[in-house]
Amino acid sequence: MLYLMLTVFLTGVFVFLSGYILIFGERIMLARRVDQVVGSPAISIREKELSAPFAERVIRPLVMKMTVALARALPSEKESAMAKKLVQAGLIERLKPVEALAVKYMLALLSGLGSLFVSGLLGVGLLHIAVILLCGVCTGLILPEYYLQARIRRRNAEVEATLPQVMDLLTVSVEAGLGFDGAVYKVIEKTKGVLAHELKRMMHEIKMGKPRREALKDLAERFGVKDLDNFVSAVILGEQLGISIGNVLRRQADQVRLRRRQNAEEKAMKAPVKMLFPLVFMIFPAIFIVILGPGAIQVYRSFIH
Repeated sequence: MLYLMLTVFLTGVFVFLSGYILIFGERIMLARRVDQVVGSPAISIREKELSAPFAERVIRPLVMKMTVALARALPSEKESAMAKKLVQAGLIERLKPVEALAVKYMLALLSGLGSLFVSGLLGVGLLHIAVILLCGVCTGLILPEYYLQARIRRRNAEVEATLPQVMDLLTVSVEAGLGFDGAVYKVIEKTKGVLAHELKRMMHEIKMGKPRREALKDLAERFGVKDLDNFVSAVILGEQLGISIGNVLRRQADQVRLRRRQNAEEKAMKAPVKMLFPLVFMIFPAIFIVILGPGAIQVYRSFIH
């Protein structure tokens, strides 16, 4: 019976599509050719607005209105701190500091309203409602900060991993006869990732007229990597004192590798201490239960009998 119903359904679909193509196929082909020659008809303003995503039509205007109010109420210190976090997270081109703060507080407000709704469904007392509300608001405030910190850590880890390779390529390019700018362009051409993108941005700033010293300092400020800060400081000092840039780059590459080796050795020394707690509280009890459990059961039974 099931196979018969499936066959009838597929046959009906096939007959419907065949009839539709037979009746309207020529009109569809003609309309496509007219669109190709003449062009598609103009879209009205209303259709254009409705075709935009929901976030662009509803959420972003609300954020903009809240941004205007926050710009007047919030102190400049919070805005500058948020701007620094956005720069290190690589989001400053997509989101303004005031908009990020508006999103943060709006998320806290929505989390608080959601916690009130949940507490109303649970039917708890006033004290529990206050605790749930506080937890919801704190969650809304903490989540954006956690996202920014996670993104900053990921970018810094990627820069720390690719910096020795970039410095080696810079050193080889400079010693082969290229200038510092040419060596940076060679790095941009041969490598990919966050550091290559930021180097490309730095060279664009230099091309637009920013001094190289300021562009290098801005590059270091966009990350929280100590090795990159030392590299930028060494390059700037070498330019001021007239030291060969090749020697500076080679010395910095050696120091970066030495620090990475020392960090690896430090982590290896900390590993046994970190393994001690799960070993004592999780692995040893299971081993004791497996080894001593049957004997303890036999002793218990012998005392019983």
